[in-house]
Amino acid sequence: MLNKKIKSALVNCPILYFFAKKIYRSTKSLMNKSVENEALRRELLTLELDRPKQLKRFSPQASMIEITNACNLNCLMCNTKLSKRPVGYMSPEVFEEIIIQLQSIGINSADLHTVGEPFMHNHLNLLLEVAQRNSFGIGLSTNGQFPQRIRKTYYKFPKLATRFNFSIDGATRETYENIRRGASFKKLLESLEAVREINNGFRDFRVDVSITSILNLSNMFEIPQYFKTFSRYCRKQNINFNLINGLSLDDSYFKDTFPWKNIIHSTVPCHMPFRFVYFTYDGQATLCCRDYEGELIVGNLHNESLQDIWDSHNAETIRGMHMGTEEMKINSCASCFEPIPFVSMVVNKYIHRLYGHSPEMDPKEFGNSVACFLDEMDNAIRENDLPRLKTGIMERLELS
Repeated sequence: MLNKKIKSALVNCPILYFFAKKIYRSTKSLMNKSVENEALRRELLTLELDRPKQLKRFSPQASMIEITNACNLNCLMCNTKLSKRPVGYMSPEVFEEIIIQLQSIGINSADLHTVGEPFMHNHLNLLLEVAQRNSFGIGLSTNGQFPQRIRKTYYKFPKLATRFNFSIDGATRETYENIRRGASFKKLLESLEAVREINNGFRDFRVDVSITSILNLSNMFEIPQYFKTFSRYCRKQNINFNLINGLSLDDSYFKDTFPWKNIIHSTVPCHMPFRFVYFTYDGQATLCCRDYEGELIVGNLHNESLQDIWDSHNAETIRGMHMGTEEMKINSCASCFEPIPFVSMVVNKYIHRLYGHSPEMDPKEFGNSVACFLDEMDNAIRENDLPRLKTGIMERLELS
């Protein structure tokens, strides 16, 4: 009871809440660093290159909601404009139905993103009113081209719109606008400044901000500039780099900009159908986070409960395809490839460690260090030399 009263008092006093949160995060970060390193050491000891067998959870563990599949951009790694699925927008009624079903199985928050840009929805406020009325948490993932809508959304829903993730794939105007076709680097900075204004010039004062970048040869040689440009808006540890994958209607950009072929493998068996559920704008449940063409749709909440959909014959058939007990007939799954997830995670950790040690390193030298690390792992995997792979990772991350 006392803790609740203290938290309530802090929330009603933003300055005190900000500094209390800052002290808590700093303390937690120091405590977690050694714990994370030890967990990573243990994971390395049991690391195998084969994709693990997947086990179906009793019910979905998390969800994401596509409130629209409309996007203002046509980024090289997404190619959303190639999708043949009709463009549509989720109604408040469908949104509420999804929320109620998610809450019935213990899921009380979701990001409003799979395919499409959430701020393209002209009635986003109506959806957020539904979420607020149902005490349902939301996260907003955006390409950062809507500074005025970001402002208006926060000031209308200051207790709900508190998590923003910006997808940024270049730290310079030229690279960013080349990858994110149709985007304006100027608009992106305006959107980030809007959040900085909301946060009174601090980071994570009223809203938490994270930045995600898809890493490949197109932007690898400007990594230090990411931290220099964007740490003004969010904490450095919230700037994350994920290796590019082939989860697209056209994977040629992935193939052209990621030459480490031995690190790449098929996503089958994919973990998503066994752990998560996603929703298209018309209330259909799918087992893929980017189901461009609706190939993995397993049911509709208008007709049955979420738990029944999760346990349905359609869902089990898709899981069977991923387990190898059924013939794989889903084109998007059969053609989906990605770097080994463990590699993506350690590369992100290495980038942060390297920048922490050498923030003034020349960007080209920095990029070459990351590329060299990928070369080392690619060669070890090609030769199926697990001891060499593990040793190289431990040395790079200073875990030995």
